[in-house]
Amino acid sequence: MSALVIPVGRAESTAILAEKFESFQGEGPWMGQRCVFLRLSRCNLRCGFCDTPETWDWSRYNSSEVSRRVPIADLVSWVRERAVDLVVITGGEPMLQQLAIGTLARDLPGVRVQIETNGTMEPIPELADRVDLWVVSPKLANSGMDYPARIKPQALAALSATGRAVFKFVVSDPANDLDEIAELVEEYGLTPVWAMPEGTTREAVLAGMDSLYGPAIDRGWNVSTRLHILTGAR
Repeated sequence: MSALVIPVGRAESTAILAEKFESFQGEGPWMGQRCVFLRLSRCNLRCGFCDTPETWDWSRYNSSEVSRRVPIADLVSWVRERAVDLVVITGGEPMLQQLAIGTLARDLPGVRVQIETNGTMEPIPELADRVDLWVVSPKLANSGMDYPARIKPQALAALSATGRAVFKFVVSDPANDLDEIAELVEEYGLTPVWAMPEGTTREAVLAGMDSLYGPAIDRGWNVSTRLHILTGAR
């Protein structure tokens, strides 16, 4: 695994970026809203179904070709030029670069900040109060990761304590995954819950949604589709 090492003095002023683009949020409670995405590079997990392996899998990608260090001031200017009121910071695992995100959020007053995280890292004070929505996606056994690596109770508690977190789970096999989600929800008091089908094609997403409607209603959960897959957008 490639470690993320940012020299002292650069952690607040630069970020290691995989890509940036304008689109709409395709998942979760703010689905359908126009926004910009900042995809940060590097991740602390190695999920088998990951759809952005270019942020961490250096056996397949050259990190210098698929990521670059970018001044936060440049990202702030780029977001302002898009004239949006929502920036989604995703990855990889963006919480590996919390000081950089904190600077970005501070310098974008009036722009809502949403972070998509795997829920394994606690937010630092410099960031915790600057994020409008935490979309936390704890990984299930279907990720291929061992439980101690993917479930960090202290981090989940800290994110939940912000009062601005939702918990979104990727479902690949409802017969197994829904019971596992229910166990995590009960054990760690996670709420509100969103269930979302795994899938990178329209057919897979639609079939997954069909399988989730009834069980989600029965369990009192929300469901999320993947609009960017259904529409062919980014």
